[in-house]
Amino acid sequence: MPTAKTFSLGPIWRDSNVRSGPSLDSPVQQLFLPDGTTGHDAVGWARGDEVVEGGNPRGVIVSDIWFELATGGWCSAVNFDQETVARVLGRS
Repeated sequence: MPTAKTFSLGPIWRDSNVRSGPSLDSPVQQLFLPDGTTGHDAVGWARGDEVVEGGNPRGVIVSDIWFELATGGWCSAVNFDQETVARVLGRS
């Protein structure tokens, strides 16, 4: 669901692959390491491959939502704070 503006996803919380598309089969373009302060902006989102992340301090997260980053590439919603993700998607 592309938007006209960028929107903030905040920092990532775990090592995150940035891929060329919203699929686990898409090539990895970058690796983001968590630092607690570096925010990331997106220009839209789409449904893609389902990702299961069990290392979140709040429990297992399962999502098929992928964000198209403003800097290029796609990153799964499981890599961002879930309250922030819910607010972003609630506005869409």
